[in-house]
Amino acid sequence: EIGSGLVGSEMCIRDSQHTAVRGGRQTALFQMWIKEGEKMAENLILCSFLGICSCYDLKLKKIPGWLLYTGILLGALYWGILKMAGQVSWAALPVSLLPGGVILFYSYITEGKIGIGDGLLVMPAGLMQQWQRCTAEIIGACLLTFFLAAGLLISRKGNRNTRIPFAPFFLAAVVLVWIMEAWIGVPVDK
Repeated sequence: EIGSGLVGSEMCIRDSQHTAVRGGRQTALFQMWIKEGEKMAENLILCSFLGICSCYDLKLKKIPGWLLYTGILLGALYWGILKMAGQVSWAALPVSLLPGGVILFYSYITEGKIGIGDGLLVMPAGLMQQWQRCTAEIIGACLLTFFLAAGLLISRKGNRNTRIPFAPFFLAAVVLVWIMEAWIGVPVDK
């Protein structure tokens, strides 16, 4: 630098400090980008699985067991990857399965009015995400289902025995929570 008044060694020290600061910023930015990439991949995998399940649920009013168990296996593999990376602990496993377990319990209590498949559908989401986010998605799906059921009852196009598929509403809730987190900036799993 001309006219800066710095001697050669002082310029080297200042340049190395500037590079270290800039490098630290770049590292933090890169780590944030990796974290967002993980979240994006997680959401795309989950939405793809839920999209396939939704098609079956809309058409047949049930989801094949092989598909649900494949989803649970993929969720378990993803959880294992998170465990190996040190992002989750063994104590988080039962908590991750809790939202799906609660739905399975409700299925037992209601004698099948809430399907077993609905609980098994939620299991991969619980394994891939934190329980807070999964619970928010279940609540969102229940609210969306409620609005449809209320509309069907008010318009007299349905009655208390009308079967409503859960998977499309769960998919919609997952996408809505994703939008809330990514674009609106509302943290759901904190």
